[in-house]
Amino acid sequence: MAQALEETNQNEPNQEVVEHLNRSIRITQHFHNDKCQNATVERDFMDDPGIVHIPCELCCAQINLDDWDTHFKQCSEAEQERIQHITRRADNALIPCEYCSKEFIFRDLSFHMENCAENERQRVKTLTRDAEHALIPCEYCNVPISIEEWTTHTNECAENERRKTGRTTNAVEYDLIPCEYCDGIFAAQYLEEHQTECRKKQLTSASTFQGDVFSGSHSFPHTWNKSSPYNLSRYTLEPSSEEYKYVADNFHKSLPSNVIVEIERIQNRRWYRQYDAHKDDFIERYGVSTEQWLFHGCKSQSVDAIINDCFNRSHAVRYAAGQGIYFATDAAISLSYTQADVDNIRHMFMARVLVGRTTQGNQSTRVCPSGYDTTGGGTVFVTYHDAQAYGEYLISFR
Repeated sequence: MAQALEETNQNEPNQEVVEHLNRSIRITQHFHNDKCQNATVERDFMDDPGIVHIPCELCCAQINLDDWDTHFKQCSEAEQERIQHITRRADNALIPCEYCSKEFIFRDLSFHMENCAENERQRVKTLTRDAEHALIPCEYCNVPISIEEWTTHTNECAENERRKTGRTTNAVEYDLIPCEYCDGIFAAQYLEEHQTECRKKQLTSASTFQGDVFSGSHSFPHTWNKSSPYNLSRYTLEPSSEEYKYVADNFHKSLPSNVIVEIERIQNRRWYRQYDAHKDDFIERYGVSTEQWLFHGCKSQSVDAIINDCFNRSHAVRYAAGQGIYFATDAAISLSYTQADVDNIRHMFMARVLVGRTTQGNQSTRVCPSGYDTTGGGTVFVTYHDAQAYGEYLISFR
């Protein structure tokens, strides 16, 4: 009996343990009641009679309040794994240098770019020192001027040009001005009409217009109307003229079904002077002219910007063979770069382009490789100097 009493006492729970368990239950019930009360308050506030959902901070999914902690923990673990995976991949990924476009793994890129940046700073300093002694041709008279005197000289030339234009515009009937195409002298009021007819006669003669590239004894192409007093002029070509037929024939070689609406000759004196200076440099380097007639397609809203400010590389959007201006031997290739306006009319330039020496390029080519003038080759050429091409004809077509 004593043994049975002892076993009974051993099975009875300790009073402290019982009190501890009761306290734990009361605390658990207290927090559960608070949680339910908070859920009720939030449900009333959101005016939602259903189950309360809270958005996850990582995946934005709406999660039941009771499951939110578990879900957030799972999301956090998944996010950490994703970041670790990206980091592991980034360690071996090749990233191009912003200066030379060579590719390096992430841990070597910073050191290389610091060296490249220092080389670029030294190159700019050298160019700056050389520029102080460089001679730049005046846009009006083509006289080489030092960089310190260039602005003053150009302003004086511009003022003289305006005065000359004013004298021509305000000329009275008895002022006589020589024709630029023949030896005749005419009154100012009749000069433009005469020079137009004189130029047409030269265009229709067999010896004036020659196949590949226009030639002439003037500083500007002999097809130009030089009576205009303005730096920029646009002339619509007559469909019956040899000039129109030459441009149209080149266009229709690869786009025979497209209808030409009109062809304009662009006469931008300043742009052409810059281009002509580059052409002389190419001839001096190579002994022959590397000028070619090539096509350049563009959006209709970009036409005026090109005519006023030449081909600008900052507007380039496709970089398959280099980050420059694209030209093609066939109009059909340039067609993909055009975009119709509200009247369903597209625009394409037929331009003079200094091709020079050509090599291959890629999407990261920002400057033409040393010793070369263009990238691409074959049917597509990419230029890297804004004055390396002159858009002489604008073709509007459907």
